[in-house]
Amino acid sequence: MGFESGSLSFHAFFLPQSLEPTAMERFAARPLPPIKTLVGDQPIHGWAGPLHALDAELTEEHCWRGDWLWFAHVTARKQVPPSYLRAAILAELEVERKARGLEFLPRAAKTEVRERVAEALLQDAQPAFASMECAVDLRRDRLLAAALNDRAMQLLCPFFRETVGAMPTLCCPESAAYRLRGLDHNALERLPLTPNPDCPAPAETALGAEFLTWLFHRWEREDATFDLDGARCGLMFEGPLTVSGDDAPGCHETLLRNGAPLDSPELGIALWNGKRLRRAKLTLTRNDWVVSATVDAQDFAFRAMKVDPLKKEGAAPAPGAAPAPGAEPDALQGLPSLNRPGAPKDDAPADPKRKLSIDERLDRAAFYLDAFLHLYGLFLERRESPAAWRADLSKLHAWVAARAGRPA
Repeated sequence: MGFESGSLSFHAFFLPQSLEPTAMERFAARPLPPIKTLVGDQPIHGWAGPLHALDAELTEEHCWRGDWLWFAHVTARKQVPPSYLRAAILAELEVERKARGLEFLPRAAKTEVRERVAEALLQDAQPAFASMECAVDLRRDRLLAAALNDRAMQLLCPFFRETVGAMPTLCCPESAAYRLRGLDHNALERLPLTPNPDCPAPAETALGAEFLTWLFHRWEREDATFDLDGARCGLMFEGPLTVSGDDAPGCHETLLRNGAPLDSPELGIALWNGKRLRRAKLTLTRNDWVVSATVDAQDFAFRAMKVDPLKKEGAAPAPGAAPAPGAEPDALQGLPSLNRPGAPKDDAPADPKRKLSIDERLDRAAFYLDAFLHLYGLFLERRESPAAWRADLSKLHAWVAARAGRPA
């Protein structure tokens, strides 16, 4: 599945209580029902193992990987391909019209034909599966789930609570602000991020967009590094960028892609007119970990996250070796590996071609989320202080004006 290879896309959820690996017994008690129980187009859903939609092995040995419980929520329903269903209905309608000797069938007859054809086709239809991969972080009490829309989350969260007795809380700007700082976003002062006198204060506080804009300014003008758990980390923005603002004049959302969106004058004009950064590709690094994802500031959805090691040309230098002549020394060289806290450092260089195990991939996703929430906490510390936020706003206003080529 997607967590095991390729890129990861997920929402994070806070769990109100810790889970143990023995919790898999409760998931095993709510498996996907047998496919033969499907009736009509009514769906069935339940838990499955991590390998595929019909993986019925929900045991500790099968699903416990490092600090993670790895499994999936699966929904199954009989489904007739829409194009085939439409063609079959039209054909039957024509047969019915000719049999009755009518030029046009009445509406009631058409409805009866549609229902009859759909019911007949569903009897022999093959099931279609929709799988949401899930991973419970046993160390941090978090759930990562490939539920990227409201319908998927509304299906997953209540069923998760019915299974283990703990309701997951979506990690979004508002819930994270309350969890990290005990902050009510509605109590914050609403001030525009632009010095444009024609842009009034926003009607609602968009903490996520304010944070991403604030972080972009920090990366571009101030500091692209930060400390996390005693390790030096870095951040970098890439395009495409999406800027939006419900109170902005003209269009409310602008997508900047291709070319150099980070340096484009269109970005400065959008910020000047009251838009804020809503979506961008953000890369976070620590030691030899380089993790990138497209972040949505509205609900903290992480899409197309890449966690695999970068493929470098040539052999990697041995640990502790001096840099090659003319090469810049690595400032992070010699720091202990943080893949496993407290684990001894390997003497052999990492093989860039080695495929990461599922727990290693999820550990990197957890680092990304930890670093992202750490940066969000730094922003909230400034945001909840009126004096500190006004000081930051003066810098943001000057930066936006310079970007737009306007006087501050």
